[in-house]
Amino acid sequence: MLEVSISRQDLVRYAGVADDYLPRHWDQAMMQEQGFPDVVVHGWLGTAHLLRAVGQVLSPDEWSLSQYSVRYRRPLYPGMVTCEGEVIAAEPGIRRVSARMLDCDRNVATTAELLYGARTVTNAV
Repeated sequence: MLEVSISRQDLVRYAGVADDYLPRHWDQAMMQEQGFPDVVVHGWLGTAHLLRAVGQVLSPDEWSLSQYSVRYRRPLYPGMVTCEGEVIAAEPGIRRVSARMLDCDRNVATTAELLYGARTVTNAV
């Protein structure tokens, strides 16, 4: 489990890196006019934190992501979020993971199904 606070400053930083300056991520007045309580977190920023939580379950040094499916179930607003991931199926060299992100009210905001393959190490001669 990973608990992380997503701030407005994080949204500004992410917008710069991702070149995603849509007003829904920074213009609170516009969002409130449209019936939202606040600006929304970039979907991929939330997903990055979700993958960090999975990294606590499956070490990135040993496992590599090969397939994924992410569903944004409800808007995610700046504030504290909780990310959880668990292995739901294990076969030799393969792990299937289910993950979810909860908002500050413990509502499921994002879910993901992920498939990981074991990393192989080769020794050069």
